[in-house]
Amino acid sequence: MKHSIKVVGEAKVSAAPDRVRIIINIGNISKEYHEAMSTAEKSEAEMADTIEKAGFLKTDLKTLSWNITTEYEYVINEKNEQVKVFAGYRYKHSFEVELGIDHQAIGRILQGLIQSSLTPEISLEYFVSELQEYKDKLLHQAVEDSRHKAAIMAEAGDARLGSVISMKYKNGYQNMARGMDNHVAVPMMAKGTFRLPDITPVDIELSEHVLVVWELQLQL
Repeated sequence: MKHSIKVVGEAKVSAAPDRVRIIINIGNISKEYHEAMSTAEKSEAEMADTIEKAGFLKTDLKTLSWNITTEYEYVINEKNEQVKVFAGYRYKHSFEVELGIDHQAIGRILQGLIQSSLTPEISLEYFVSELQEYKDKLLHQAVEDSRHKAAIMAEAGDARLGSVISMKYKNGYQNMARGMDNHVAVPMMAKGTFRLPDITPVDIELSEHVLVVWELQLQL
């Protein structure tokens, strides 16, 4: 009978973000559908011009989502009854601009948005761009961690650790591209000179888990 031991190997590493996504949401509500479409067209053109003036290409501005939906509100009528009333057509467009961590460039984009007629919601998302190198190292370290734990337990049980019988990728690779979210309330800012606050994004935690089945050679 072949004896074995199953041990989960773990590996973790902290990586400094090297890129940032600027997430920009713009939108409006109009009573008429054609007005909503016209507003959308003008806002999108102004967004593209703002990005270009900040030193980027218009094609650097990518769409994440776009939609126009009907919106309703509840009001009290003359009979003191709550009724549902059509409020208008809600237009919403979400963009992203991706770049290396260059806070002067980010500041130029935000400055342009402040000086525009747009009132966007903005957040910054920091992330690690090249993950394969980290992934390879983490997988290797996870297997070595399993070997180390298994060897200690084998020794404690008066046995010797043999070769690998099987391996299983336990929960996949965790790519937590978050870093830091900074929601900037542009409508609340004065339409003047904007200086981006000093921002140091947190390191991103990456991890791997591998389940390894090891052969156990019992001491007779």
